[in-house]
Amino acid sequence: MLAFWGVRKHAFRFVIAATCNSTFFGLSCDHLRHVEHMKRIIRFFIIFAVVVMAAAGVYLGYFSLESTPPVIRIETSPETVGRDFLLAVDVEDSRSGIRTVAVSLVQGEKTVDLEPEVYQMIDWWSGTGVHQVSLQWDIRPMELGLSGGEAMLRVTATDASLKNGFRGNRRVWEREIIIDITPPVIAVKSLVHNIRIGGAGLVSYRVSEPVVKTGVWVDDLFFPAYEKKGGGEGFYTSLLALPYLGGKPERIFIEAIDRAGNSVKTGFPHRVLPRARKVDRINISDGFLKRKMPDFMVRYPEFTGSLKAVFLQINRELRQKNNEEISGYCKKSVSEILWEGRFLTLPRSAFMAGFGDERHYFYKGRKIDKAYHMGTDHASVAHAKVPAANTGTVVFTGYIGIYGNSVIIDHGQGLFSLYSHLNDIMISSGEHVKKGDIIGLTGMTGLAGGDHLHFGMLINGVFVDPREWWDNKWIQDHILANIGGE
Repeated sequence: MLAFWGVRKHAFRFVIAATCNSTFFGLSCDHLRHVEHMKRIIRFFIIFAVVVMAAAGVYLGYFSLESTPPVIRIETSPETVGRDFLLAVDVEDSRSGIRTVAVSLVQGEKTVDLEPEVYQMIDWWSGTGVHQVSLQWDIRPMELGLSGGEAMLRVTATDASLKNGFRGNRRVWEREIIIDITPPVIAVKSLVHNIRIGGAGLVSYRVSEPVVKTGVWVDDLFFPAYEKKGGGEGFYTSLLALPYLGGKPERIFIEAIDRAGNSVKTGFPHRVLPRARKVDRINISDGFLKRKMPDFMVRYPEFTGSLKAVFLQINRELRQKNNEEISGYCKKSVSEILWEGRFLTLPRSAFMAGFGDERHYFYKGRKIDKAYHMGTDHASVAHAKVPAANTGTVVFTGYIGIYGNSVIIDHGQGLFSLYSHLNDIMISSGEHVKKGDIIGLTGMTGLAGGDHLHFGMLINGVFVDPREWWDNKWIQDHILANIGGE
């Protein structure tokens, strides 16, 4: 057929050429050329129409008649849910676009459909134009008439394809869930909870079911509990502290949250003991300012002004910042108890200052500032060897402002010790140390006026009185006896 058409085409051209400047069956040469031109135009439009129709068919097949269902992703895939849970759903459809996303819960013969998300079609060949959505449903099973027990959570997504009788492609995600509306039960096992302001205590208790979070709240401070090895399933202990500067707490209670989000809070018998405060006078001399302030001004160029002005900025702003930094290092602890027995002090040393001392600073006979001492000070010979107070893991070594060269050791379950003003540090972060191992030498780095060791202890970032931890009887009566619990 193509060969025939080629012969006809060449013959027609021959006739035109042979009859140019003459007539051929009454047709002029120009007329014949016009006919040939029109045929070419017609052929072009026929081919163009075929291409357009083919492209439209491809487009229609790829977008409007495509057969790929949407993709459903569940950010949190719950297995156990409580009275209120959030379902986060991501849906994608790269071709015709998302048409509907629906959520339903099935329990026995009962099906509850939640309000679906519906996206309107732009036109039949463009779909919805919505190719990705992130949706959330706040689901309260009890308000939907469901009860505790097994149920099916179902997410259904359809696209804007014209397939399946214009109903589009459909994807279904399903997960069997447990609706749990019963909160855990807490049974307190420890007996004596006499806790001093600025001191520590421990409570032990049993929880009736697995939990995702549990511990003790002291007002707005949370002290996590740790499951006791060998204590049986659900037996927890929480080491807690009463902040020295916070006054008497208004609320102290245990909280446990199960996997379904059900929460229970319960108090426990306790007695808050007061702490006597000691006031100490510290005289700031020009010699001290000339010795100590230049180093701080190099390290912290934001502190400017006279030496006295720089001291006040350091004693107020930097002290607070340094305490917060130390607290931050003491928020994440290993779950095992690493320490054993009473904590050591600096050997052959004199006790120079106590925890919680209210220090009044005087310059040239006038009071210029006030601060609280959040540890104990011990003085021996210059560059005395400093032992680890108990077994643990080193979590920090380095310089911390007014505390100078410092070491922080994690003793497990939220208990930490701090060693400051060191001249030399002989260990590295991450090392495991035993009680009595030498970790450094005393010095006068930071804001120290003379060679000594500043020793501190913290529970989950809260400074506590170290003197309690030097006393075997206190440890036995307030910590170990309560760990034993039942």
